[in-house]
Amino acid sequence: MKFEDVLNNRHSTRKFNDEKIDEDVLKKIILDAQKAPSWANSQPWKVIIATGNTLNEIKENHLKLSRQGIPGNSDMETAHRTEWADNARENIGGWNTNFFNHLNKNGLPQTDYADVQSHLFYASALIYLVVSEPINDWEIFDLGAFSQTLMLSAANNDIQSIPAYELVRYPDETRKLLNLESSEKLLMGIALGHEKTSKINDFRAGRVDTDSILTILD
Repeated sequence: MKFEDVLNNRHSTRKFNDEKIDEDVLKKIILDAQKAPSWANSQPWKVIIATGNTLNEIKENHLKLSRQGIPGNSDMETAHRTEWADNARENIGGWNTNFFNHLNKNGLPQTDYADVQSHLFYASALIYLVVSEPINDWEIFDLGAFSQTLMLSAANNDIQSIPAYELVRYPDETRKLLNLESSEKLLMGIALGHEKTSKINDFRAGRVDTDSILTILD
């Protein structure tokens, strides 16, 4: 695929079908992601991919905790919308409005969105990006570059993805299922799979006008 096609083809998929992903494809995606830049070549990441029985255990555990109303406790501190800058708050608000308008327009109750979240998007594989303590801000930047490269590689291999807080909402329980130490932090989870034909997957988030964020100085 041409790079532009890969870039435009990648989007957040919220509901996957049950088609499995070949292990060789998963390895290829991670190999590609390793080409991402890293501060002083530190490469701080560790990658755990849950499939099969481990994936099922994580999904069952998450569904149980979610239905019990257990609050999330992610390793990386979350920020309420009021804690973001004005422009970011505006963008978040616009996304919420547009997404739920999309659901209503297509006759999808909001409970459908809650359902796919509680089932971890019905993903065929869950990728956990792990960094060991101590953690610094540059490692977070590195992990972002790694994540985006990973998702672009997935799209190039006809696999869709979604990075989501929901996947790291209960880190202590997930760490046990992944056989990780308490010092190994789950900074991000990315769900992978083949996209299911569903109206919930037709939504595309908009992007702000480039001129509103770009300054080129001569």
